[in-house]
This record gives sequence, C-alpha cells and structure tokens, in this order.
Amino acid sequence: MSGLDDILKNGDKGKLPEEMLQAYLEGRLSPEQQHEVEAWLAEEGMESDAVEGLKNLPPSETRHLVDRLNYDLRHELTKKKRRRKAITDNQWAWLAVLIVLMLCVLGFVVIKIVEK
Repeated sequence: MSGLDDILKNGDKGKLPEEMLQAYLEGRLSPEQQHEVEAWLAEEGMESDAVEGLKNLPPSETRHLVDRLNYDLRHELTKKKRRRKAITDNQWAWLAVLIVLMLCVLGFVVIKIVEK
C-alpha cells in the first residue's frame, strides 16, 4: 500500500520522479533533462494533461497542491480502513446478528412443530 501514499512517488519503472517534475515546472532542468521529461510526457496521456494544468499555477502553489492531494489521499485511505475495522470490532453488531439468527432458528422450530 506504500505505492498509494504519494501520488507522484518514484519507484515504479517508467515513472517520473517528483523532484524532476517539480524542477521541470520551475524551469530548473538542463535542456537534456527537459527533453527527457517532455519525451516521457509525450508517451503518457493523463500525466501530460496534468502537467499542462500545473504549468498554469505558480511553483509555490504547485508544491502546496501536491502536498494537499497527498494529505487528502492518505486521509481517505485511513478513513476507509477505520470503517472496516469498526464493523468487525463492534460487539453490539455481533450480538444483534446472533439474536436474529436465534430468532430464525426458533421460528423454524415453531413452524415445524405447528405443521405436525
């Protein structure tokens, strides 16, 4: 799940490092590196669209936006984990399920007795 922690994290083959992308947006890359980034973006669809949108923002806002997206992503992932855990740890829910099952069995027994 560590791959989901950071939306621009480098680690998978063919991914662009976040630092290189940030330097590209700020114009701090050498011409060779810029060409490498542009070649990578030419092969990618969604990523190049995202970079085009990020070019319209100031670099400080870009950094803030990426940090905010990463924070929101982490928050949503942990929130979903908590929901799943809360259901399994809720002893009142288990008690309610047990009571409903017992009532079903009791109803079945009563119906069978009445039929005879």
